[in-house]
Amino acid sequence: MLKLGFAITGSFCSMDDMLDVLNEVCHDYDVEVFMTPHVQQMDTRFYCHDELEKKVKKITHKDIHTTIQEAEVYGPKKKLDAVLVYPCDGTTLNKLDLGINDNCVTMLVKSSLRNQVPIVLGVYSNDILSNSGVHLLSLFNKKNYYFVPMFQDHYLAKPQSMIACKKKVKETLKAALSHQQYQPFLLGYREI
Repeated sequence: MLKLGFAITGSFCSMDDMLDVLNEVCHDYDVEVFMTPHVQQMDTRFYCHDELEKKVKKITHKDIHTTIQEAEVYGPKKKLDAVLVYPCDGTTLNKLDLGINDNCVTMLVKSSLRNQVPIVLGVYSNDILSNSGVHLLSLFNKKNYYFVPMFQDHYLAKPQSMIACKKKVKETLKAALSHQQYQPFLLGYREI
């Protein structure tokens, strides 16, 4: 069974989608979960952090990696076949593009890129069609980065926002393992 690093970042409104995707990929991969400090420590209007951690552990039956030190060991020797950052918030996307390594998830990506591991980003961002867009396009041109297809989630209320289509994760991972970008990447918009 292939090994997948599943990295969770702070797009808090997407945690239900994340749990659905995590549950799905656990059927096909041996999954190790990595979580940013914001997700690990913050209570939001969507989830209490303790409740979210319990749900993740119930799905994976494993502990969650939360420190830079825990993620760094995935670099010296190839321990993962792919990394899925889901959700990948705009801040994490921007940090990855700029090479900023300041948490468990950014270290995991950096360590995995060292071994040519495909990195799949399931972006959820309210500013992907404005400030963060330049970083999305920049990562598109960098080796070993792949993207879950995206659509505008509410083009009237949030015209710069796009989110990953959770139904396309499995196909995107399969393509990324062959170092291909799953197409089509832009899926339009959600009917409102």
